[in-house]
Amino acid sequence: MAQALLRLCCYIIRDDFGPIIEEVAKVLLQKVYWAETREGSRNSIHYSIDQNEVLARVNFGIYIKYANEWVRHRGADEITYYMLLNGKGTFNGFIEDRNISKRTNKYKELKMTFKKIVERRYLTPVRITDSKSAQDKASEAEQRELAKVTNFIPTKKQMAEVKAKLAAVTDDDSVATGSKRKINFDSIERPTKQQKGDDPIDENQYYRVNYEKFNAKSRNRQIVEFVKAQINQSASIIAKVVLDIVDDEKPNDVESYAISAQRIIRSVPIEKTDLFNQQMQSARRGVTREILIKQYLDYLVEYDDILRKKDENMGGMYIIRYNEICESLKKEIFEDVIMEKYGFKGVRIVRLLYEKGKLDEKAIVNLTLMNPLEVRQKLTELMSGGFVQIQEVPRSADRAPSRTFYLWDIDYKKCYDVLLNNYYQTLANIHQVRFDYESGASRLLEKKEKEDALRQLNKSSNIQLLNETERKKLHELEQILTQLDTVQLRIVQNIMLFRKYK
Repeated sequence: MAQALLRLCCYIIRDDFGPIIEEVAKVLLQKVYWAETREGSRNSIHYSIDQNEVLARVNFGIYIKYANEWVRHRGADEITYYMLLNGKGTFNGFIEDRNISKRTNKYKELKMTFKKIVERRYLTPVRITDSKSAQDKASEAEQRELAKVTNFIPTKKQMAEVKAKLAAVTDDDSVATGSKRKINFDSIERPTKQQKGDDPIDENQYYRVNYEKFNAKSRNRQIVEFVKAQINQSASIIAKVVLDIVDDEKPNDVESYAISAQRIIRSVPIEKTDLFNQQMQSARRGVTREILIKQYLDYLVEYDDILRKKDENMGGMYIIRYNEICESLKKEIFEDVIMEKYGFKGVRIVRLLYEKGKLDEKAIVNLTLMNPLEVRQKLTELMSGGFVQIQEVPRSADRAPSRTFYLWDIDYKKCYDVLLNNYYQTLANIHQVRFDYESGASRLLEKKEKEDALRQLNKSSNIQLLNETERKKLHELEQILTQLDTVQLRIVQNIMLFRKYK
């Protein structure tokens, strides 16, 4: 594991579980994996920590913050918070934890919200066997298949056949859905009106948060912001409508299913009509709302392949190629980072190398119209940052420098890996700064917690343990931590994007 990633994982665990658990996790992250094997007459159990599960914890704030907006039901943030806090849980467990009576309207509202979260796959049902690691499941399945083949030590050929058979086996459709009647997920990919008499969700079924679904919604949010920044607000509204229509599709699909222009036009919110009316008034006569939206759809097809037009049925059928639009989004983020660190001249050199390929220093000077000293300085800075590479092309066997061409090149995929590693380091540094501030104000924070506990116990807001100076220091600390959280949120969103679409 890379040192930056290991450091970040350890800080995440310390933030959630404390320094002692961090030390245990550090050993597991570096050395051990989980498996249960039989050694003689006893079972030997080894443990591990899933790196992806640890990194997913930095996204929890995003999941909770936008849960209500994405699910489009109140109370989704409360349910998401409960599931993330406990790892998994039931609806009954959630109601008991919140101490909500089943006779109240709050209970009915939360039950409906819970059902919508499950139907839209923000929560996924779990079984007892899901607590086993992938290595342990694979080992058990392999042992069962080998027992069918031979009672002796298996040959290399038998082992290969068993592994090939297991690799070809896919999960069956017998996984519990959490509904008293089986949920047909194929039918809920295109939402229909709720039918009366539908069976309710099983309140004792265990669920956990579906990270992939939430990550997909976060990706969609970044796409909408990208369209707004690159084109305008109207285009971003249409992009959001398209993404919302395909919202119930599987989040890891490379592309969405095709949707018609007429359906997109009907789905544009009424409250957004005024924005299109203003544009129609400023446009030439005869431009209707439908024509304007179709013009935006065509522009989204032409601009960075945000949409793809599949055919002309029903006014045009459109699909979203997630990989392609996310590549454009990553390219935009990367070039913004280059602009921030190396200025416009650095971006000019990077774009030139991306478009032209390998170039020597003289060609870069001629094409960028920059001073040779500036070009050499920027190339050196970019190479030290890990963004550009130099390749030697000797003209003679002795590889003499005077008879060697030096070509500069850039690989955006390698640059994305460098940028992702930098994000890991920055996020780890943010955690370190937060720990330092909280450690320096530990007495003040403990006093504040004691004050809050006494107020809650006595049901009175008049109890004050902090003086005016301490309250001022606490306010300053909260401001600093809020600023750190804001920076962390932006970095976490970029990490999600760069990790998912490598």
